[in-house]
Amino acid sequence: MRKLSDVIAASPKVPAFSNGTDGYDWMSRWCDRCRHPVEIAWQNYNIGKRKTQMKGYEGGCPLLMAAMTGDVTPTEWLPQDEGPDRYHCIEFRGPDDGRQPPRPKPEPPGMEGLFERPQRGIRTLKQPASQPWPTFMMTARFSDR
Repeated sequence: MRKLSDVIAASPKVPAFSNGTDGYDWMSRWCDRCRHPVEIAWQNYNIGKRKTQMKGYEGGCPLLMAAMTGDVTPTEWLPQDEGPDRYHCIEFRGPDDGRQPPRPKPEPPGMEGLFERPQRGIRTLKQPASQPWPTFMMTARFSDR
């Protein structure tokens, strides 16, 4: 996560929220549930579980601090439609975000699943190697109409 000065310098100079109510509504949906180490350290400091603030991140999440100045919208917040979920934070770490692969929800005890669960496939982003045209297509001629 970037430092506060970097966030402010690189972000567009447009207020993230029109008023405090919008900001607090958005924070309750995103920041209160965030498990990012910077946010966890700040929350633990606020409730007294941690004696000192995280070095370099005094005040908690720099994205939130930059937005609450009222001057900028962090570039890490992707704009969405108007409403309480108007930005999606790419630094957000949910409760299930960990180092383990996601686990499917178990079936209720004593019940079988309605459908078979598919195995997780591997998605590749590499394009397949191009294949040469067959010989018969190379020699075919198209007539003009």
